[in-house]
Amino acid sequence: MNVPSDALRLLPYLNREQYGERPMLYGPHFDAKPADLAREDRYGRVGDEYVVVDEKLDYVYDNKDKILFPRIGHTDGPRPELHRNWYQALNGEKFKGKPGMGYNIQFMLNYQFGWMYWRYFMWNFAGKQNASQGYYAWDKSDGNWLSGIKFLDEWRLHNYDEITDTMKAHKGYNKYYMLPFIFGLIGMFFMLRRNRKDFFILAMLFFLTGLGIILYSNQPPNEPRERDYVLVGSFFAFSIWIGLAVLAIFNMIKERAKLAGPTPAIIAGALVLIAPFLMGTQNFDDHSRRSNYGSRDYAANFLNSVDKDAIIFTYGDNDTYPLWYAQEVENIRRDVRVVNLSLIAVDWYIEKLRNKVNDSAPIKLTLDTEAYRGKNRNQVFFFNPQDRDNLSTPANIYNELSFIGNPANNTQGQTIMRTRKLVMPLDLNKMRANNLISKVDSNTIDNIVFNLPSRGYIGKDELAVIDLIASNINDRAIYFAVTCKNEKLLNLNDYMQMEGLALRLIPEKNKSIRGLSIYGSGKVDTDKAYDNIMNKWAWGNFDKVETFIDESYAAELQAMRIVMMRTSQDLLLAGDKKRAADVAKKFFEGFPHFNFPYQEDITPFLEILIDAGEEKEAIKHTRILANELAQRLTFYDSLDDDDFESSFKSDFTYAIKGVGDILEYEDKISDKAFVKEMKDLLGGYDIRNLRN
Repeated sequence: MNVPSDALRLLPYLNREQYGERPMLYGPHFDAKPADLAREDRYGRVGDEYVVVDEKLDYVYDNKDKILFPRIGHTDGPRPELHRNWYQALNGEKFKGKPGMGYNIQFMLNYQFGWMYWRYFMWNFAGKQNASQGYYAWDKSDGNWLSGIKFLDEWRLHNYDEITDTMKAHKGYNKYYMLPFIFGLIGMFFMLRRNRKDFFILAMLFFLTGLGIILYSNQPPNEPRERDYVLVGSFFAFSIWIGLAVLAIFNMIKERAKLAGPTPAIIAGALVLIAPFLMGTQNFDDHSRRSNYGSRDYAANFLNSVDKDAIIFTYGDNDTYPLWYAQEVENIRRDVRVVNLSLIAVDWYIEKLRNKVNDSAPIKLTLDTEAYRGKNRNQVFFFNPQDRDNLSTPANIYNELSFIGNPANNTQGQTIMRTRKLVMPLDLNKMRANNLISKVDSNTIDNIVFNLPSRGYIGKDELAVIDLIASNINDRAIYFAVTCKNEKLLNLNDYMQMEGLALRLIPEKNKSIRGLSIYGSGKVDTDKAYDNIMNKWAWGNFDKVETFIDESYAAELQAMRIVMMRTSQDLLLAGDKKRAADVAKKFFEGFPHFNFPYQEDITPFLEILIDAGEEKEAIKHTRILANELAQRLTFYDSLDDDDFESSFKSDFTYAIKGVGDILEYEDKISDKAFVKEMKDLLGGYDIRNLRN
């Protein structure tokens, strides 16, 4: 995360320092602990001169914690624990002691070569199980390659006799019957026999753009997204061999069948053309994006969930870049300022917030440019020089920001904050004048309290968020996208109001639903949420056209579902059955079974329809879900114990819960014939009977 604004800031950008380093020949293993921290000054241009503005930090490890050719040197975040999982899966026992060369080579062969190259290779030339990324080689349910050759797929994966209609119809279920792979091998050996020099040149290209990249990138367990795109050079090289299979088969027919004229060429060409024909027909439906407006529409749903001139915090790529596209290209809600929480930890991005963007006025900040420059205030430590044991005394947020911004208040060169509890007083009259609140009632409060994390410091990103909120709360509506990480709310959950795909910070405190994480924050403004859902949200055309739904939409889809669930449940609790049913019906319109196969997570909406008096509508969707669950449970029953335990046990548990939810509707549904139908279909999986 950098901006190459001058020559010296260009170097870290070109060296990709933000991505860290993975030693190739000698380095730490995943269980190594840093022994020291190396610091290197980084210069930047300030005015007309270059001065030290930042520093590069690198962990230093003892030699006893290093190994040769480290394939397992991933010490960041959850990677050490993921290595323990892989060790156990590969060795059948829990990791103990110190990682050695044995597991180092195991991981390279099984994960880096096997899972991150061979699997991707076979996706392209054998077939694909589904469109899921897949994270674990021992999980037979997701992300594996398959061929369409039943005995081979069952040997590698699981029983295919009882797979569900949804699994068969999945647009990512692509079968090439190994033909592209076989033709590639034919072309490869033909080239090896006929022209060894050219063969080794092409083989070198195949290796360097495939396994060579795998060796160089030294991939850690569980990448955040698929990495097959970096290997396309290798796949292109293999495709040349597929093309050469035409010549190989032509020569074979001509020499052995003694055919003359164009016949051998026609036969050879037609045979090999089966491969690209299969690949084209099998892949088109999950690669075509015709009539797919999901990214734009879901981005618009975020933007249209907030008030005029609002500020909305977003977190990841998928809830930020589509919003910027919608504003810059589609001219949707250019008055809204999108602030990315992953970028706000760096000075150049904080500085850009002070500028006007499109129709959004500059964002005000209390701390000046120098306060955020480079390494300044990368960490602000909790320390009270007057009473070292007291970090809980409330302090006025504006006074504390002024204290933090003054370098004279630093302690041993470090910026400090004297309390974890900041009180932000609100100017209710100004908020009313700016149409941020409509009225003041008994629930309105005149201050918001920040209870900051219990660790020893906050980062620059958290400081900037606190500064931004405090500096703008009386002037502009401030929201957090519901797709943010829960901890990014800085424990302000109870001061939030759900109005759609965004949570608004309001002068009111309400108890959150802790079990729903960020989605359960504060209260729901049912009027605004209802209006946004029913009148402003768009559905990407997924409500009208059967198409492929990529996993990249998962966070946004989950967010929309839970927002609709909370809104309809709150409307039902308020006695507004009609609008509660409206939202539930809109859910089934926006997420139809033909694009979003029903799962047990739709049961809250079925219950809302029943309780709101829409029994006929509920029965229609319940019947679809029940048939889906029955097929899934039949499939799970067909699996052997190992496949079930390693790959499908949790799915089975969720399905059983869905069965229980459906069967519990019997006391609420007046259509007794339907109740009997459900008992006949699902009664064998009723957990109440299983317990007996």
